[in-house]
Amino acid sequence: MYEITLRGTPPASLAARFPSVTLYSAPPATVLSRRVVDPREIDELVEKLRSLGIAPLEVRASRRHYEFRIEGRLTDSTLRSMQWAARLDQERTVMLISATQAELRMILNELADTGIEIDHLIRHAA
Repeated sequence: MYEITLRGTPPASLAARFPSVTLYSAPPATVLSRRVVDPREIDELVEKLRSLGIAPLEVRASRRHYEFRIEGRLTDSTLRSMQWAARLDQERTVMLISATQAELRMILNELADTGIEIDHLIRHAA
């Protein structure tokens, strides 16, 4: 099972050729990002978010760089208090699909040919 998050809508022909495709919209999200030197910085951010009643939708980490995805748009004053870089991601389309690696390559090639930007791809264990 694969989850492909897109910035745009895939062509209807793609979903028609792969009946196992499920599409849904992911809401706009604020993304807080930062290079983290001390793990306590993560704890501090999580505590600030909790104190505001905010739960991250997703957390990504790679080589000391962290991103927290939060549903909706945070106010400017809230963003300033977080002291992390922030950007607003617009609504995205998520494709869930059960496919072979060959089928996945065909899907990715078709998406590339149509100019739809892929935000990320996740392979879920069966």
